[in-house]
Amino acid sequence: MVSVLLLIILGVIVGILGAILGIGGGIIMVPVLTFFFGMPIHDAIAISLVVITANSMSTSAVYLKTGAANLNLGIALSTASVLGALIGSKTAVHLPEHLVMIVLGFIQLLMAYLTYMKMKKGSKAHTESTGEVKSFYYGEYYDKATHKWVKYNPVKTGYNFLFSAFSGVFSGLSGAGGGALIIPGMNLISNIPIKAATATSSFIIGFTAAAGSIVYIQAGYVDVKVACYIIFGIFAGTFISMRYFSKITDKKVSYLLILLLLLVAFQMIYEGAAGLCKK
Repeated sequence: MVSVLLLIILGVIVGILGAILGIGGGIIMVPVLTFFFGMPIHDAIAISLVVITANSMSTSAVYLKTGAANLNLGIALSTASVLGALIGSKTAVHLPEHLVMIVLGFIQLLMAYLTYMKMKKGSKAHTESTGEVKSFYYGEYYDKATHKWVKYNPVKTGYNFLFSAFSGVFSGLSGAGGGALIIPGMNLISNIPIKAATATSSFIIGFTAAAGSIVYIQAGYVDVKVACYIIFGIFAGTFISMRYFSKITDKKVSYLLILLLLLVAFQMIYEGAAGLCKK
């Protein structure tokens, strides 16, 4: 009974972070399930990917309704991330696990640094639309925090396809949805507002996680009961966070994202180094 309650609480936390930061929560679930519940790493990754799929469904529907999520861009980037997720999942069992964790950890550190520098320099958060021809990936939404309409034309979207494919590989390897990489990628490369990037990420990671989970489901790694308990908590966490997300400013979202990237990076590097030392 205690374990069930803890799993539900884990789901609540993941649901809140998923709605606020646009991540699936795998970077939290995998280490928690592994260290606190003693679950094998492949089982933890499999459950994480299944849960992320449900988490994405519960948040992206709201973002699509409000217009915060960029549907055209989300669908386009999903194709690249899904391909990457399939590749990552297929190769996950053949690569040295601890070495992969160290590499991914340093990548997260780099993304945290770039996101911080972008914010510190005070460069414009997005390319304003001023009446010129709207691109296919043009987006707009009403920001309740500033009480203004935000309109933007994403730039250099081609580079984001490559970045999304890499995020998909990251998802398949680590059990995360890839949102921690997709969000700063969209913001840094295409000058998409952080809130729009967060909302669009919530849409993308559902497809990415679903694709990555196929390999693990076929291998019989998914514990359905554990996944259901966490999903139940996620729905509660999503409901809570949706009541307050619209009041959070872009700057606060950026700081939360940077903090999460740093925590995940150090955790991955530590686990990877510890694993290599044992060998």
